[in-house]
Amino acid sequence: MKNIYFYETTVFHKRIKPFHNYFSYSYPSIMINLENIEALKKKIFFSINSFNLLSFYEKDHGPQIENSNLYKWISKKIIKKFKYKKKLSIYLFSIPRFLGYVFNPISIYFCINSSNKLAFILYQVKNTHHEQHTYLFKINNSNKKKHSSKKKFYVSPFLKMRMKYNFYLRSYFPNINLNINVLSNEMSLLTGFITKEKKLTNINIIKTIFYNFFFTQKIMLLIHYQAVKIFIKSKNFFFKQEKKKDTISYHE
Repeated sequence: MKNIYFYETTVFHKRIKPFHNYFSYSYPSIMINLENIEALKKKIFFSINSFNLLSFYEKDHGPQIENSNLYKWISKKIIKKFKYKKKLSIYLFSIPRFLGYVFNPISIYFCINSSNKLAFILYQVKNTHHEQHTYLFKINNSNKKKHSSKKKFYVSPFLKMRMKYNFYLRSYFPNINLNINVLSNEMSLLTGFITKEKKLTNINIIKTIFYNFFFTQKIMLLIHYQAVKIFIKSKNFFFKQEKKKDTISYHE
């Protein structure tokens, strides 16, 4: 497996209950081997932990602090909770910054064991209030592709807290295909994304930016545009409870 992957990602949101609403959009994304992050070769238009047209900053993820080491952060969480001390390769899938700005609704950590099998997966979810929750799943034969959790984090004023996430991971190397269904008796939201790998070259970066100009800013604008449409349809609004710190939940 490579140390870095570069993708065109297409995401969709489809509300089924209590009303219908659908939208889809595309953006560039990356997946990085966190253990070898310092060894990644810098491109003219892409850099690690420094400003560029496209860039990746470790402080945007995990503990979200300066000089954080995401590989060590995840390893410590896994060791502490699951007593798992075997060697892991950890890849992070996320949206890169464009001209220093990014919003990642979801980032995913794939933890691969020495047999090249998925041992753990982390879904790190953010909302527009700059809050974050991480769902950490231990993968075994029974939940290799499907795993579930109660909703533990406020992501939208149009989704209740008492809901359930069903994750269905169809593939993750070299391309990711993921469905996430958010369900309750009263509400149903089907969402997910699929990636298409591209070579990380300076030419492809420029082409991608040309076709997705200000893509990170557009993601935030689209979220608020869809919020207005959904509010008109639903007439309901669920207020956010105070959240004082980022949280993490563990699942098997």
